[in-house]
Amino acid sequence: MRNEQGAAGAPYLPWVIAIGASVIVLLVCVASGWDSWRARRLTLADNDREMSSLASAIAEQTARSLQGVELILRRTSVWERDPRNRLATPAEKEAFLRHQIDGLPQIREVTIADENGARIATSTPAGSSSPSIGNRQYFQDLKRATGEAVVVSEPLQSLTDGKPTFAVAIRLQDSEGRFAGVARALVEEDYFRDFFRRIDLGPGAAIRLLREGGTPIVEFAAAPQGNKVARVRSALRQVPGFPLLVMVSRDESVALADWRTSSINALVRTGSISAFVALLAFALIRQMRRLGEVNERLRSSERRWRAVFENAPLGIAVLTTDGDYAATNPAFQRMIGYSSHELEQLGAFDVTYREDVPATREHVLRLLSGTPDTIRFQMRYTHRDGHVVWADMSMARVSAHHQHASNYARHAGEMLVATVEDITSRREAEEARRQLEGQLRQSQKLEALGTFAGGIAHDFNNILGAILGYGERAFHSLAATSDERRYVEQVLHAGNRARTLVERILTFSRSGMGARVPVRVSPVVSETVELLKGRLPASIELDVKLDANDTYVAGDATHLHQVVMNLCSNAVLAMPSGGTLTVALENEHVPAATTLSEGRIGPGDFVRLSVADTGTGIAPEVLERIFNPFFTTRSTGEGTGLGLSLVDGIVREYGGGIDVRSRVGQGTRFDIYLPVTEAPLPADEAVSEALPRGDGQVVLVVDDEDALVTLAEEVLAELGYEPVGFRSSAAALRAFRDDPDRFDAVITDQTMPELTGLELASHIRAIRGSLPVILCSGYGNPALERDARNAGAAALLRKPLRSGELALALHRILARPQP
Repeated sequence: MRNEQGAAGAPYLPWVIAIGASVIVLLVCVASGWDSWRARRLTLADNDREMSSLASAIAEQTARSLQGVELILRRTSVWERDPRNRLATPAEKEAFLRHQIDGLPQIREVTIADENGARIATSTPAGSSSPSIGNRQYFQDLKRATGEAVVVSEPLQSLTDGKPTFAVAIRLQDSEGRFAGVARALVEEDYFRDFFRRIDLGPGAAIRLLREGGTPIVEFAAAPQGNKVARVRSALRQVPGFPLLVMVSRDESVALADWRTSSINALVRTGSISAFVALLAFALIRQMRRLGEVNERLRSSERRWRAVFENAPLGIAVLTTDGDYAATNPAFQRMIGYSSHELEQLGAFDVTYREDVPATREHVLRLLSGTPDTIRFQMRYTHRDGHVVWADMSMARVSAHHQHASNYARHAGEMLVATVEDITSRREAEEARRQLEGQLRQSQKLEALGTFAGGIAHDFNNILGAILGYGERAFHSLAATSDERRYVEQVLHAGNRARTLVERILTFSRSGMGARVPVRVSPVVSETVELLKGRLPASIELDVKLDANDTYVAGDATHLHQVVMNLCSNAVLAMPSGGTLTVALENEHVPAATTLSEGRIGPGDFVRLSVADTGTGIAPEVLERIFNPFFTTRSTGEGTGLGLSLVDGIVREYGGGIDVRSRVGQGTRFDIYLPVTEAPLPADEAVSEALPRGDGQVVLVVDDEDALVTLAEEVLAELGYEPVGFRSSAAALRAFRDDPDRFDAVITDQTMPELTGLELASHIRAIRGSLPVILCSGYGNPALERDARNAGAAALLRKPLRSGELALALHRILARPQP
């Protein structure tokens, strides 16, 4: 049906081509006219900008020249007011004034006149006429003015030699501010006219120096181009510091000279293109008639097989023995993303997945050798967009005589016919099932590892509790200057480092306390980078730029340490041949909500952590999956695929976002945006000097570690409390039931063999609901924090405890009003 419609429409194709060619010619002409009109506007705009810039430059230069004149007049005014100079002879006055104007070609003459206009002194040689200037307009203007006013006159003719000039004059006044005359300089018009002439703006241009009223003072006009009156384009600029204007003008016809030349060239090009399009349309119409005759002969045979070939649900490809595609159906084209024409330009092995090419060649050679006649195998194609397509292929060898419609080339002899089924979804489902099984096993391993790490941390905290507790007691009992006190101090430092290590273990096992506090970012990043330096290969250069020194975020220092360490570790692995690792930290204000690669942030203030490498980069198809849990590009056993997933989770929990930019072969950059919080209040240093003390209150202490119970009893006794210790939670509960009113507070461990701390607290508060209970744990987590609040615990402390923490906690809960 489609071929019949094509045959019916064939007679109209020449008309379509002719109309299309006419439309193209019309569009070319319209485009040429539009470009010419637009070029005219741009040419005039460029001319206006040039004249505006030139007017500004001339105005600045004129101002500098006149400022020199004004400076001479000011110095002359000062000299004239000096009483010692008023007795000078005319020759001395002339010598002074001539000395002032030496080297200033723009000044013809400097004159000092009294209040009536009579000349007191002049730079002109003695013996020349000295007419009065009292009738000059600028003299009258200065006489009416106040202060040391400056006036630029209208164009003048010199009273001495009749040459054109103009005057710059300032007002002279006595000590009481009365008008005492003027100091006047005659400025050479020829100086400015020569300056304007040297600029050489070309024919039809003019430069004028005007007073603010529009009266021209100096004017230079180049010879006009032609005799007819032309339109003029001009620019006007104020001379800084003087009541003068500079006007630069040019005939519009001169400005458009280059445009007219280019327009004529464009007209010639347009005519040539139009003629070429007409000839091309004529040739195409002739060619279409010839193709119509050929297609008519092919159409009858093509009709019989095309419907089946094009509508088959499986992909079908006909190939030559050389591996060229002779024909492909739409199903096959959709399968691998190439059109029929593109496949004709490619070979079968050009779209085959590179690793499968040798095996596919071997199957084809076996088929061409004569045994067997058909063969079936699985292979992979590379889709046009880059993803891999799995295919189940059945291929047969047949004898054929095929005529290729595109180039009329005949393929005689044997051909290969392949039917191709897309099995990508089936294999992906199987692969997904295997991955889920692997992820489940990996998750179980991590869960077991987390539980194991948490248990070790709990037991280790109990050991550290005794070490730090007794260490503190020994430290305070020794003389401040003794070596023994210094030794114990080092033990306490080591214990505190071990305590920090336990906190990191708990964070790894996802059992850390959930509290978020203001954390100063720069020291955490710096510390992590220092830890990383020792593991860097010699081929990798480290570049650190930490600018946000006093910036805080609400979070946990261990989390920030994990973010930096994971990003830097990945960057190092991406540079097997060496490179540069850059770590930068800076503040950034986001003015509006912004969508990043992972997450959406803003508006607000953020701190940006940037980690960049010059390594292998990340391919686009991998980039979109890097934050998926368990996704890794490393070999089996070399990575869990949880590093970037953990980074993404921490950043999202903090209300931030991640922006990733990568180019294959050039490197990758991660930008982490975290919202900024206020700095914490300064710690109360007096706490360590004077801990709050008790007043004989009875405190029930429960822990299954003998050393910790003994230590707690000693510390509480020193703080002024009466401790009652138990190693068994069940025994402690029995003692409480015997005398509930005896105790004022309870301190209990959480993990104990008979009753947990929460269970003990529930039993105690069921008997006496107002009794405050402090729960201690070396294995805390947000769930325990929530359960402690639900059980009515007054405080939750992390082991190992310090004397100060215990003293403050007891002081706070006992100071609360009891219901």
